[in-house]
Amino acid sequence: MSKLKTTLFLVVVSLSTLGQLTAQEEVTEVVRVFSQRLPSPEDTSCPPAKPCAPGVIVPVWQPSTNLSECKIWFRAIVYLIALAYLFFGVSIVADRFMASIEVITSQTKSVKMKKITGEPFTVLVRVWNETVSNLTLMALGSSAPEILLSVIEICGNNFEAGELGPSTIVGSAAFNLFIIIAVCIMAIPNGEIRRVQHNGVFWVTVVWSTFAYVWLYLILSVFSPGEVEVWEGVLTFVFFPLTVASAYFADAHAGQFGQRLISGPLSSFVRRSPRRSPSKKTQDHVESGNGALPGDANQSLIGGDADALAFEIHRRHYLDIFKQLRSEHPDAPVDELEKHAMEKVVGEQKKSRAFYRIQTTRKMIGSGDIQKKMKKNKGLLEPLVVKQTMATVEFDPPHYTCLENVGDVYLTVKCDRGSVPDDTTVTVHYRTIADSAQENSDFVPTEGTLTFEPGQTEQKIKVGIVDNDIYEDDEQFMVRLSQVRAFRSEHFSAVPCRLGPAATATVIIVDDDHAGCFGFASEKFKCVESCGSFVAEVIRSRGARGEVSIPYKTVDGAAKSPQDYVHQEGVLTFADEQSKAEIYIPITNDDEYEKHEDFYIELGDPVWHKEIKDDEEGSEGRPILGFSRCKVVITEDRDFKNFVDKVLVTANTSIMVGTSSWKQQFTEALTLEPEEEGGEVSLQEKIMHYVALPWKLLFALIPPTDYFNGWCCFVVAIIMIGILTAFIGDIAAAFGCTVGLKDSVTALTLVAMGTSLPDTFASRTAAVGDQWADGSIGNVTGSNAVNVFLGIGIAWMIAACVHAYRGTRFL
Repeated sequence: MSKLKTTLFLVVVSLSTLGQLTAQEEVTEVVRVFSQRLPSPEDTSCPPAKPCAPGVIVPVWQPSTNLSECKIWFRAIVYLIALAYLFFGVSIVADRFMASIEVITSQTKSVKMKKITGEPFTVLVRVWNETVSNLTLMALGSSAPEILLSVIEICGNNFEAGELGPSTIVGSAAFNLFIIIAVCIMAIPNGEIRRVQHNGVFWVTVVWSTFAYVWLYLILSVFSPGEVEVWEGVLTFVFFPLTVASAYFADAHAGQFGQRLISGPLSSFVRRSPRRSPSKKTQDHVESGNGALPGDANQSLIGGDADALAFEIHRRHYLDIFKQLRSEHPDAPVDELEKHAMEKVVGEQKKSRAFYRIQTTRKMIGSGDIQKKMKKNKGLLEPLVVKQTMATVEFDPPHYTCLENVGDVYLTVKCDRGSVPDDTTVTVHYRTIADSAQENSDFVPTEGTLTFEPGQTEQKIKVGIVDNDIYEDDEQFMVRLSQVRAFRSEHFSAVPCRLGPAATATVIIVDDDHAGCFGFASEKFKCVESCGSFVAEVIRSRGARGEVSIPYKTVDGAAKSPQDYVHQEGVLTFADEQSKAEIYIPITNDDEYEKHEDFYIELGDPVWHKEIKDDEEGSEGRPILGFSRCKVVITEDRDFKNFVDKVLVTANTSIMVGTSSWKQQFTEALTLEPEEEGGEVSLQEKIMHYVALPWKLLFALIPPTDYFNGWCCFVVAIIMIGILTAFIGDIAAAFGCTVGLKDSVTALTLVAMGTSLPDTFASRTAAVGDQWADGSIGNVTGSNAVNVFLGIGIAWMIAACVHAYRGTRFL
């Protein structure tokens, strides 16, 4: 351990002098340390090279002594090529390993909640906290070779100390700290900056990563020089959960330490931090559905509001994207707009370190760009034609329904400014037009002009509704926009503008003097068998006066109760002015891939809870039936179900890196795709594909990530990484003894660089493509701490315990 002690001593001294000494003092201090630790100039002898010994798997290449220079060079080249190919294989299997981690950390759980009205609803929240997953699974995924090498070396050497594993971890930490951060800084485009988003977590990991090497120096040189005792090994490992816990605490309670809250769009609709109760005002505002959140809700959301608010924010964000695409491309089909919205939602989300690691590896082995492959697999449209640059004014929505006694109805007019200048003022004339509803007797005629000042996008039109006690059918009138004009405020120059397709709004006045017409909205409905229950809505139209009871029951068709659904029979009761009621029919899920079976829901004669004689005027207002019988078709549409789940439930990068079958994995392994969409495959991509093909076919045997939520892939992948790591350790040791290098030197240079290169490229990709610096340099500090506490800690803890059991010392 002397070599490791010297290295750690130099690292600790360098860290301790930062920020305390001037440049000249630092040089003097380093020279002093080197003069104390390095051999004297008179000592010109070199220590003998370590003789070649059998590895854990790879035997000694015989003969191992008295080799000519040509044979030494030949063997060294063979070992280097083998190491490079093994590093290549480890990076490929790490791709599968990181994909399983991405799927695991994307898992969600259902949380049942209730709205203010008492109606139950379900939101989905992530099981894994982002900070915890980054310091556990993500760190294990990016540093699995170094950690496993340390454990395998200890176990393979009969629990005696080795230099390859610990030195690889120390060398990898130095590579991460200096090379990766330097590459990330150089990769940032000119004029751009990257900041650390989670400062609390970052500084906690900085402290732990610094303490990790201080702690190693203390246990090797101060507490028990040259020996690792049981309590030291156990405590080293215990520091790993303490690191995770302290980082989690910093993430969960950062706001309590005065940390500035960063406002901005939500990167993920599901929360990764602990649940906290929102303010009553914010919760009421979201659950009542009154448009966008108030101004202070976004800050409280990022600072720790409840999961329901985060889910609601994402749902509305998705709808806003869909509406924006529809307004820009009015002629595009709805299903294609949904696909574009899906791609945009996933593309805007914050990418994890696992995603960048997978993206880098797949580009390197000729498997193409993940995001571009997702577009291709989804069959997206060609880029849509953007609308012309002009202001558009229209109603949103164009249809309104109100009771006769509502008093006033408000119609919303929106102005889509497109790309017109910011100082543009838009005016539009409006007036009411009688239809079946007449002026003055049913509504108050209204006429005027709306003015949209610069920056204003929404206005309201108020129309008075006349209430009377005369029985009438539902009536309607219209409000029409005309004479739209736009001009710049300073120059009074005309700006292109137009009326949108919804230039006329229809207002339906529901009479409140009639008991109403009761029926279903349609005669046929569809539901998926996995929906749990089908909700049939009974609508009350043409009046809403008095209390009315409606009997109902289900009738078998091709679907039978209870095999396909649960029979229901009862009575619906409509209170005065209640306009709708719901019938819940439980649906049985029997896991059929193709299903098209139906049953019926029938309504009986309505009962009006009011006594009226035949000669009374109100007898005309008795309740009547509309669509009293509807057919419900139970289907299984797996594609649509998967699409909805991915967009509204699991719209994250796991859908791009995960796999669902072995067929898909072997197809991807054999397929060669260009890095640029639509381009030709380059010679370099062909060479890398065929070089990596044996590894790709071998690792296609790993179970798909859809099995057991990624855990099956996780276990098998880490076993394969362990096997490859054992080969790497043996061949690296064989290379060192062949050319006369110590294991510590080989580990600090060659092995450390080989295991860290994929992380280097992944960090560079994250630095260029991510908005924040957490994904690029934020991983360095956390990974370094985890490598020491987990990689060295678990190996030394096991070895120290075994030696204590044997009654020997772990030196």
